[in-house]
Amino acid sequence: MMEDKIEFFDAVNEKDEVIRKIADDKQNTVKSSQLRFVNIIIINDDNKILLPKRTSNRRKFPNCYDFSVGGHVNSGEKYEEAAYRELKEELGIENVKLKEVAYFSPFESNSNTFQKVYLLKYNENIFNYDRDGIEKIYYKSKQEIQELMYNEPSLFKTDYFVVMEYLFNKILF
Repeated sequence: MMEDKIEFFDAVNEKDEVIRKIADDKQNTVKSSQLRFVNIIIINDDNKILLPKRTSNRRKFPNCYDFSVGGHVNSGEKYEEAAYRELKEELGIENVKLKEVAYFSPFESNSNTFQKVYLLKYNENIFNYDRDGIEKIYYKSKQEIQELMYNEPSLFKTDYFVVMEYLFNKILF
């Protein structure tokens, strides 16, 4: 059995300013609106979006579709640093250039958390992904994802809708 490692996060105020350092929040001791996340959307040259499906052993949102890459911003880490770290941890991708495309505040949008969203154009096959957290990787078009979102919303993480609708309407395609 693998032991969980303790991670530390920064709790933030309504202006996204750090107010304290907290240990891994598995006990939900802070509101989600006090946490920072990053999400990366990976698109290939065919305008297909990398859509991973989470494994059944995930504590939150098991068996759900997710952002191409996503995760917490660790204590003392900048959003961009977290994005590159998560990209390497989840998909084994390094030495690429991310483009920041959106910022969400739970006080100014329907987002649950503070989050920055990055875009990556990437065409190489991905074999070195985190099989403990990702069951399978799919590539789907905007239309295919929208059909899934509206026909089977329970298959997605909650913030997926806020972020992807924004991107579909403002940035992508």
